[in-house]
Amino acid sequence: MFSTVSDIFSPDSMLDNDPIPDIETNIMKWDWSEIFSPGQSTGSARSSGTGSDEAKQSLTGGSTSSLKDPNQRVPTIDERKRRRMISNRASARRSRMRKRNHLENLTNEVKQLQIQNQELNNRLKSLSDHNHCLRIDNNRVRFDCSILQQEVLDMRQLLVFR
Repeated sequence: MFSTVSDIFSPDSMLDNDPIPDIETNIMKWDWSEIFSPGQSTGSARSSGTGSDEAKQSLTGGSTSSLKDPNQRVPTIDERKRRRMISNRASARRSRMRKRNHLENLTNEVKQLQIQNQELNNRLKSLSDHNHCLRIDNNRVRFDCSILQQEVLDMRQLLVFR
């Protein structure tokens, strides 16, 4: 009785069962056993190891415990999946950081361009007002000039007729 119960719930038997999605996490049950199997470490890519264990594993094609197993290919495939998953997570993290930095840069650029646009609009308004004042002054000077020209003509006529 106990042997059948322990066989049903052993981690190895979970690999053989049909994968049933876990409702809470939406991860297949066999994924959990692959990720957290006792022969593999659960540390992330940032673990503070010396790297010599990883180098031995890469040279032997898997974990050192897998050399004792007749199916050496399964642990190497699991190890590759785990490494790929860690690599994909790191790549996704870097991609999110690049996207966040790009968005921050664009936001800062928009703010700078809005400030520059406001400064240019203010300068345009100031120059437009100044231009309007100069036109008014120019029209007044032209009017004064025409009045003076008329007075000069009138004086010449007076001098000629005398």
